[in-house]
Order: sequence, then structure tokens, then C-alpha cells
Amino acid sequence: MTSLRPWLMPTLLGPLLVMWGVATLGAFAIGAAALTHGTVDDWAVLMMWSTFFGCTMGVFLVLSDVFLLASKTRQLPTGGRAWLSSMLVPFLCYGLWMVLPPPSTALFLMLWMFGPMGAAAFASRMLFGSRP
Repeated sequence: MTSLRPWLMPTLLGPLLVMWGVATLGAFAIGAAALTHGTVDDWAVLMMWSTFFGCTMGVFLVLSDVFLLASKTRQLPTGGRAWLSSMLVPFLCYGLWMVLPPPSTALFLMLWMFGPMGAAAFASRMLFGSRP
């Protein structure tokens, strides 16, 4: 590989596109007034939060790719495999958040929020990544 673009574009844009799509669909289908109590533009707030979570998932994907590349377990994914594995991470995170018990302290809130992101990124790359 002579350029990082075939790996980096799907890695960073995949979770963002899915999160933006889910936020937009949620705002149209359900409405986001429950989140903001109707005080601000609901769709803009949903897009802000989905951008934060999508970027965080992208960072975890990059970290898992670097770890897997350094351990010579997987190569950097490119093409369709990279897009698929990146776009599945938000759904895997959401599934883990539904299964895990709700957090009781601030530390457990951070672990509850970021742990599934790291686990989903790692699992996604292990499932759809190619061996060296």
C-alpha cells in the first residue's frame, strides 16, 4: 500500500455516516424532543452527539488497527471490507450497550460508554480484516 487514504477514509467516515444517518432518521421518525425538552433545535443536537460518538468510534478503529498491525495479526483493511467493518461498529456498540447493565458511578459510566466502542472496533476488525 502506497497511500493511507484507502484505509483512513472508510475508517473515519464509516462510523460518522452511520451515526449521522441514524440521528437524522431518528429525528424524522421519533423526534428528539425527549433529549432536549424542545429548548433547542433537536436535529442539530442529535447531529452534535452523533458526531462525537462517531469520531470516538473512528479513533477506536484506528487504535485497534494500529494494535493489530503491530502484533502482525491483521493487515490494514481497505475497500469493501474496510467500509463494512467500519459501518458495523455503531450497531455493535449499540447492541453491547443494550446488553450491559446501566452504570452506577462516573467511572463505570466511562467504562460502559467507551468499553463497547473499543470491543466493537476490535471485533469488527478481527472479523473482517485480512490476515498478513
